[in-house]
Amino acid sequence: MNNTQKESPFNNPRFLLVLAITFLALWGWQYYINKKYPPPPPAAVQAQQQAQQSPADQLRPAAAAPATAQISNQAFPVKQFDYADENVSFTITTAGFGFTNFELNKYKNRDAQQLQFANGDALFSLQIDGKLVNFDISVSSDKLTYSGLAYVDGKEIRRSLTYDPTQQAFTSKLIIPDGLESVSIVVVQNKIVPKSSNFLLPSFDHQDFIYVVDGKTESERITGIEDTEVLNKTASNVSMISLGSQYFVTALVNRSEVNPSVINKVEGTKAYMTAEYNLKNVRLTELNQVFYIGAKKTEVLQAIDSSLTEVLNYGIFGFISKILLSLMKFIYSFVGNWGVAIVILTIVVRTLLLPLNIMSFRSAQAMQKIKPKMDAIKERYKGDPMRINKETMDLMKQNNANPLSGCLPMLLQIPIFFAFFVTISTSVELYHQPFIWWIKDLSAYDPYFILPILMGVTMYFQQKLTPTTMDPMQQKILNFMPIIFTLFLVTLPSGLTLYNFISALFGATQQYFMLKDKRQKNA
Repeated sequence: MNNTQKESPFNNPRFLLVLAITFLALWGWQYYINKKYPPPPPAAVQAQQQAQQSPADQLRPAAAAPATAQISNQAFPVKQFDYADENVSFTITTAGFGFTNFELNKYKNRDAQQLQFANGDALFSLQIDGKLVNFDISVSSDKLTYSGLAYVDGKEIRRSLTYDPTQQAFTSKLIIPDGLESVSIVVVQNKIVPKSSNFLLPSFDHQDFIYVVDGKTESERITGIEDTEVLNKTASNVSMISLGSQYFVTALVNRSEVNPSVINKVEGTKAYMTAEYNLKNVRLTELNQVFYIGAKKTEVLQAIDSSLTEVLNYGIFGFISKILLSLMKFIYSFVGNWGVAIVILTIVVRTLLLPLNIMSFRSAQAMQKIKPKMDAIKERYKGDPMRINKETMDLMKQNNANPLSGCLPMLLQIPIFFAFFVTISTSVELYHQPFIWWIKDLSAYDPYFILPILMGVTMYFQQKLTPTTMDPMQQKILNFMPIIFTLFLVTLPSGLTLYNFISALFGATQQYFMLKDKRQKNA
């Protein structure tokens, strides 16, 4: 009778190694998702946080919606100024000297509507003591420079806003009088509501506050906060603040001699972001900022200010994501299709890993070859586990068999998978970009689930072609892996699923030819 058939799989080191790797991969993925998109604090905790704030903190400008704030003076009538070019359309109002409308003309949202950042809300509006400052604005002949004059408590305030069409960014300069104690620049936008909250088909749309404090990047997730909940977070000495989604962002870069505090608040259906300059005991004559409203394109953000690249938020495998994105852009410059670029990049990555995969295959073959001898050692020394381990190790060393080498390619591909996920899910280059036929948007999931199913089937055949020393029980457990990965990928961006399908197809083809070569050598 074959004793190995009765042996528990949990006594097999190789089986335990597979379980450990699977557990670590799933735990690592969950840890990464929780780290990148932490759950919002409960309402009770938020209430406690607010109760702990001082009355002065609770009365700060961000606590009230700027759209309904009073105007600090009525010296000038409220006027609006419109601007449009091939890239943007916006409206500047004299009430707060900010934007009440801002659209990106080359992008549409998931509902095929023009992408809009403000629709009547305050966007980079100026407030003093919680009230919008009313300006008298004049416009240059090219409509790129806006100059404003305001009076608050008899003090003259001047502000200029200049638009650079080449960078799609604004430079703001505020001339401040003596005796002014604080100035706030406020951004108000709609809170993003995911298209689907279905457990089986969740939406990966998200919205975050991202800001740089003392050179360290911090983030607060907005998506998932209910309309009945309130988020209110503050931070001091902030050099860059932003409010954005995966692909688009509204950001302020401070270029003044003093850094502001930031007040990030979510209440109801609105998100508020306030940069507050405390001017007490500070001798300054002007405040300077750069505003950016647009797509998260690396080269654009870097050209405006290096700190703006922090809004990309690539995560722990960011260095890999940046390399993959650069390679993908390089390939796209030749092929002109982002889906094809992903296919080619996947083949390049798998080719680079090919030597490790060959080593893994040969090790698996060696393990399969010596399995009868390993079973004999277990039978001979079944009462002496230490002797079994020693004899087994000597046997594997003599035959160049190493079970760990079979896991090395998998361990290397896990960070690449995570980096690919971040690259594809945050790269605006893939936003609404088609691949072939039914794939109309590489940043959205496959609407017919064709790619996930193809990936699962290919992964199954790859497993069947892979040499194994597992007993039947272990093999049955491993056979569920293609099903698990298929379910895991059904709602992920189709670009990422495309990468996994091509990767599995490459692996299955590789296994087929290596087995064919083995048979020819043994013939």
